[in-house]
Amino acid sequence: MSINRIISFGRLRYIMVCSGVALFLGNAVIPVNFSHAQKRFKPEVVLPSGYPNGFDGYGRIEMLEENGIVIQDVLIRLSASVTFHTPTNMHSMSAEFNIGDLVGYITNIEGEITSLWLIQ
Repeated sequence: MSINRIISFGRLRYIMVCSGVALFLGNAVIPVNFSHAQKRFKPEVVLPSGYPNGFDGYGRIEMLEENGIVIQDVLIRLSASVTFHTPTNMHSMSAEFNIGDLVGYITNIEGEITSLWLIQ
């Protein structure tokens, strides 16, 4: 093998490694979603009138306590000013929610639930 081929192979390898590192860093730094809109979920059920068009999350209640709730294996804190809503009562109480109920929720900037909506 001539010295020119060895040098060109070394340069090619250097360029390929640098390109791979640049692509990796570019993907790690640039966000996938450029929009700053809040992503909302809408369950595939008919929502009663007065309900929001989408929720920050939804799922079945697994545990409900005074300051937190477990929905789909995730513990989420309840805001001090949390509101509860059912299809028949827009100003409900937490006592009307049971384990196994399908609920949607809206969170604040700290990730605490500010409103809980009974779906089924």
